Amino acid sequence: MLNVALETRLNTFHLSLSFAAEVGRTTVLLGESGSGKTTVLRLLAGLLSPQSGHIALDQVVYFDGESRVAVPPQERPFGYVFQDYVLFPHLNVFENVAFGLRAQYVPRRILRQRVGEALERVHLVGLDQRRPAQLSGGQQQRVAIARALALQPKLLLLDEPLSALDVQTRREVRQELRSILADVNITTILVTHQYLEALVFGHQILVLDHGKVVQQGEQRDLLEYPRSSYVAELVGVNFFRGSIVRQESDMLYAIQLQNGAQAVEVVAALRERGPTEKTPEIGAEAYIIVDPRSITLYPTAPDSSARNVFRGEIVQILRLGVAPGSVDGQDGRVRVSILLNDATAPLTAEVTEASVARLGLREGQTISASFKATEASAYT
Repeated sequence: MLNVALETRLNTFHLSLSFAAEVGRTTVLLGESGSGKTTVLRLLAGLLSPQSGHIALDQVVYFDGESRVAVPPQERPFGYVFQDYVLFPHLNVFENVAFGLRAQYVPRRILRQRVGEALERVHLVGLDQRRPAQLSGGQQQRVAIARALALQPKLLLLDEPLSALDVQTRREVRQELRSILADVNITTILVTHQYLEALVFGHQILVLDHGKVVQQGEQRDLLEYPRSSYVAELVGVNFFRGSIVRQESDMLYAIQLQNGAQAVEVVAALRERGPTEKTPEIGAEAYIIVDPRSITLYPTAPDSSARNVFRGEIVQILRLGVAPGSVDGQDGRVRVSILLNDATAPLTAEVTEASVARLGLREGQTISASFKATEASAYT
């Protein structure tokens, strides 16, 4: 088990987080650029020193602020694969993989054996005499992974391992890397800003924002219970946070999104609660998600039974592309973002190209949007 607690400041950036990772499983750090993902890897590797905290793997302590334990990077059994691989262009594949072993003065016979095993694990047998320039992007990535595996690490750190690849190669290499990680059975921390990669690799996913973990859990937790606008955007749903102001029925609650003169109120259906979960109290914080496809647009105030009707300005019209099999392109999907007020995130509806043409939608236009209370999912 990997146990981590880190606290450090880098100029104005403050990172504070703690987590545990199971042996042989992959923990994904997901977040935007600047959220602190790579900083966490560098702290784990010993390339940066936290101001306080604790790093222990399998009950061996590698850093402890209180007892002043700080094992140097070269003495930590951790493998680090950098974002741009950092291969030596003048060395062939064999020598690139053997570099760390030579630095440790590993005997020649053992060195050749471990390099051979690492190349076999990443399916590069027969390419050991090639230089990096003679390899594809995916092959270069596998060389970098083999170099880390040759050191027989107890912890593998992967910093955006697919980001240097083009879209087509990334798609091909993604499943191959997943297979390699499953085969080596090493505790792995993988950093990415791609939601799909987090789902593919992560047994556990930690969402970072400005140096803090804002959500942590398995894939289903992120899909069904996003707790930040960042995660909701990745999942593709509207996300709002507010306070419960009243209960309208057994399952329907009115939730106020913003206090003050510009208050917006949404009536939403509370998610089913477990037998031990209490009914939320008035004033409790609540989250709401709404599928963009559940929202209907009208040029004027609608005569609708929907509990949630809003009026606002269109701030963006984003065409997602023509649906497969479309004859005239009229069923292509379009996302329309509507600003309800200056204090609330825009409400995004997903409609067809035909609806955009019929309603004459354009940016800057004032329009009405509605959705049923049962289409808005609330949870606490």
